[in-house]
Amino acid sequence: MNELDAEVVQPAMLERPVDSARYRGLARPDKTVRWARNELEQVGQMRGRSPDTWPTPTALPESLDRLAERLTELGWDDLAGLARREELVVYRTGPAARPGLFTDRIVRALAALHRSLMECERWEEALEVVEELLRLSKSNRSARAQAPDARYWRTLLLTRLGRDQEAVESAAEAVTKARGRLQNAGAGSASFELIHALTAYADCLDTVGRVAEAAEVSAEVMAAWWRQADSTVRFLHTLDVCSDRLVRSGQTEQARACIVEAMGKLRFRKRDTYQARVWHNLGARLLVLGAPKEALTASEEAVRLHRAKARAHQERHRELEADDDWDDDHRYSQMYLLERRREKLDTSRKEVRRAEQDLHDALLTLSACEESTLTSRTEAG
Repeated sequence: MNELDAEVVQPAMLERPVDSARYRGLARPDKTVRWARNELEQVGQMRGRSPDTWPTPTALPESLDRLAERLTELGWDDLAGLARREELVVYRTGPAARPGLFTDRIVRALAALHRSLMECERWEEALEVVEELLRLSKSNRSARAQAPDARYWRTLLLTRLGRDQEAVESAAEAVTKARGRLQNAGAGSASFELIHALTAYADCLDTVGRVAEAAEVSAEVMAAWWRQADSTVRFLHTLDVCSDRLVRSGQTEQARACIVEAMGKLRFRKRDTYQARVWHNLGARLLVLGAPKEALTASEEAVRLHRAKARAHQERHRELEADDDWDDDHRYSQMYLLERRREKLDTSRKEVRRAEQDLHDALLTLSACEESTLTSRTEAG
């Protein structure tokens, strides 16, 4: 990373309009812009001056930190990244800096810079930041706390950059580290860190064509989610992925058995609309695998959940249309509130249409399952 050569935030850069879709603040956007300008003015007064003239030895980097937070609220992640880079330069090169004194703050700034770079889709630079966090984790406690997330992001970034074999190696290392921590702690079940590491490892194996191995790792993930409380949706999603990988690796009988066994286990688990799409996928897959009776059961559940989901979206949309208080927020202008209402209604309509289309697709699959089940009974009779 070349922070010393980095451009810094200038007042003219804050003249851009605020995108309401990216704005993350709680106050009015114009207020947040004003606060950012005030913070930048404080930064400008300290830039290029001796730290002895600052209110405190860390006044400039702390002000840059606050500026970066305001810029992040505004959705200006590119400018937030510039502020973070300048903050890092000051902590690393300022006269008040001593080896290790500000490492915790450097780690915090690196983690925030990584988030800004990810928002800007600057994958190479984000990977450099992650690699630096992992190097710091060898000697710093704060960085060690960030290491599991950093390994996950390293794997993801390598994948996005098309460096698939390196991603496999990175994911395998993350799994090894997570298993080691569990073993040292004497834990009897998989941690969330290990589950996420295994999930990323399976995805990487699948990407490089090692589908049978990916299915095996997915089976371990599925078993781990089953043992976690309130993780039925994640269990179902992993079942969907695992059975798909079994099919693609030629293990069709194992795929069918895997789904049927899981459906039996799920009989007494709570159902909700978040599970609808997975039940639809499982019904369609079982139908292809020659298990029409089980496919019918899954498809019936999918239709029930999709119907409930569609009705919920329709009801929320009706409530939104009937809302008479949409313009009562004194903090915002009438024009802004009207535009926000239009955006909410448009988003709601899209959600209703999507839910209704999902229900339509589930009904088609259910019809195919019913026909296949009837055919099977006729042939058996």
